[in-house]
Amino acid sequence: MRLFGKHVFPRQIVLLASGLLFLAATTYDVHRSIKYNEKPPTREQIDALQSYLDSKRPVPPNQEKF
Repeated sequence: MRLFGKHVFPRQIVLLASGLLFLAATTYDVHRSIKYNEKPPTREQIDALQSYLDSKRPVPPNQEKF
């Protein structure tokens, strides 16, 4: 197949299209995240996340849990 006077394989077209789709999806996701996360997390959300992380984090045998 010729495109702009150069020989182009169909696999190259598929690769370009999938790359553009990936870039568009990533850009959309970033902008959506920015739009819906305009305010910082509350203190309750931070505390809940910290307690969840503490419950999932293994405690080494030579350390006490605080």
